Amino acid sequence: MQNEKSNKIMEYFEEKFMPVAAKLGSQRHLLALRDGVVMMMPLLILGAFSMIVAEFPVQGFLDFMAKTFGENWNAFEGVIMNATYGIAAVVACYGVTSSLVNSYGIDGTPAGVIGMAAFFTIIVPTVLFDAEGGAVDAWIAGSLDAGLLFTALLTAIITGEIYRTLVQKNVTIKLPDSVPTAVSKQFTALIPGIVVIILFTIIRLVFAKTVWGGFPEFVTDVISTPLRHAGTSYIGTFIACLVEHVLWSFGLHGSAIVIFPIFEPLWLINMAENINNGARNIVTFTFYENGVWMGGSGATLPVVIYMLVFAKSKLLKNVGKVGIAPGIFNINEPVTFGLPIVLNPILMIPYILSPIAAMTVQYLGTAIGLFPLCNNMVPWTCPVLISGFLTTGSFMGAVSQLCGLAVSFLVWLPFIKAYDDKCYKEELESENK
Repeated sequence: MQNEKSNKIMEYFEEKFMPVAAKLGSQRHLLALRDGVVMMMPLLILGAFSMIVAEFPVQGFLDFMAKTFGENWNAFEGVIMNATYGIAAVVACYGVTSSLVNSYGIDGTPAGVIGMAAFFTIIVPTVLFDAEGGAVDAWIAGSLDAGLLFTALLTAIITGEIYRTLVQKNVTIKLPDSVPTAVSKQFTALIPGIVVIILFTIIRLVFAKTVWGGFPEFVTDVISTPLRHAGTSYIGTFIACLVEHVLWSFGLHGSAIVIFPIFEPLWLINMAENINNGARNIVTFTFYENGVWMGGSGATLPVVIYMLVFAKSKLLKNVGKVGIAPGIFNINEPVTFGLPIVLNPILMIPYILSPIAAMTVQYLGTAIGLFPLCNNMVPWTCPVLISGFLTTGSFMGAVSQLCGLAVSFLVWLPFIKAYDDKCYKEELESENK
């Protein structure tokens, strides 16, 4: 009777929910946002590495470096941060524009360049003052960071759609076939580029006359800030975690569908605010990446440890042996598809609840000041505990992950034990036949 009920629920989800989720996962604008934001990741990791080295939380190391290289030994941090975090919005703008245009079967490289030009058109230069008191307009790296990410993403989507529409309708300059392809491509982009730059110039002039004073300020006040407050609250993060893991439970890439295109930009802006303005935003991308994906989506590292140490059935023991090495580096496909967890009514429940529980414990711990903020980017394959230390610059970051692992283990325990008993019984029955 229970199996019948479970099968009906699964059938309902497969029939009603999965087609919608699959369609959402292939939506070209969301894919473009994902690809463009992911393009920033190497830069953010490099910038975070410079922060970790320059501000390493061991006084003996800092004293040694100062004694060896001088008091200003860590001046490289500002240089690298400006070259990485400082241009994050520009990189994202290029990445999203080119990815979106590529998705229409059109070369996206010229469109990406135009997208960057449109972005520089729309943002107001910073006014600097020289030594003699004269004013100079300039774009500086700090004004191009993730704080302008939403403006960059909107600019990229608008530019990409205008560019591909004009190219598809042949509103371009055609050169003879004898002209080298590399040259003719740039002339193809000329008319779309003129249209885009004129449009964003008009937008800039119009918004200069409004109470916001500029388009980026409008985006921040009306779109970015309200969305960010909703999406980076506990409730917003809870919803993100829930939807991501429900999708994964049915074999759909929940991270690519929900996290990367929708929530990651919000969390990256939070992180930029923490670094640049001393804000106290709890939910950043590294908070989620290293506090939820412990062993991979579903916080499955405790499951692998259980299977390796306590499992009775051969299936779970073998999956534990195969899964432990990848699990340490947050890769859990051997577990997700080896047990399997996907479409498994018993294991889908802890797979969804466990990361929510881990996130909740770490969120509350950070809110009361027990755990530090997560502001440093590290590769998602960085092992648990090490990543906790590096992302926070504190040993308490590793402690927060330990707490998350402990609560995840408690959520998983009754389910994985019941599944182990079930598999063990089936194996015994099979051997006795």
